[in-house]
Amino acid sequence: MDKPEHLFDIRVVERNIAAGVITREDYEAWLEGLEDCADRAEEIEARPIRHVDDAEADAG
Repeated sequence: MDKPEHLFDIRVVERNIAAGVITREDYEAWLEGLEDCADRAEEIEARPIRHVDDAEADAG
């Protein structure tokens, strides 16, 4: 693949396809060429925290 990697960024890829900068086939080929890193993933546990805005914090 000789196209710059930023063209395939998930945030802009659909726009680039619509504009004709890359083709859907280019994108599919790029996805197929990505390394599978699933075996290097680490499972974590996370829990949401309550957001306190500045006004609420000042009043408390």
